[in-house]
Amino acid sequence: MQLDYTKSQQIIKNSTVLFTEAQLDAALDTMAAKIDAEIEGEIPVFLTIMNGGMMFSAELSKRLKNPITMDYIHASRYGDAHYGSSHITWYRQPKDELIRNRVVYILDDILDEGHTLAEVKRFLISAGAKEVRIAVMVNKDIGKEKPVYADHVGVVAPNHFLFGFGMDIFDINRNLHQIYIYNSNN
Repeated sequence: MQLDYTKSQQIIKNSTVLFTEAQLDAALDTMAAKIDAEIEGEIPVFLTIMNGGMMFSAELSKRLKNPITMDYIHASRYGDAHYGSSHITWYRQPKDELIRNRVVYILDDILDEGHTLAEVKRFLISAGAKEVRIAVMVNKDIGKEKPVYADHVGVVAPNHFLFGFGMDIFDINRNLHQIYIYNSNN
């Protein structure tokens, strides 16, 4: 769907703010403090999932006081009709030398069904990571088991279509400082 500026603004106007910028900032501050305590004495690798994890990764890393190494990973999932089955298409993987024997944090905007994050975690473990932890801005409560869970969560959201703060709607609005629930009825 190609959107013009007016339609983009209409989507925002007709959507509901779920988390304000202040709420997200507070959640990021709390998460950063916990991670800082956890990584004291180490230099972990922070791998951002592209494209959604960019905003979250930038905001979280700015709050950390301990040194980190940053890189990114780009993978997408294309599932079929069977629950739990999926195929991951890799666009970029980190070099094994970067992650071998290191503590690695996967950073993403949202933990929805969890298939992509589970596959990324599996890949990192098989590539020799000492430990893999997951940090997400949003954990969506989808009402069923997930193949992976996050070690650090900013906020928990209901099972709605969300956008803003890294999450897109029709390939736009990732840059919004709040998280919205999309109202498709308008």
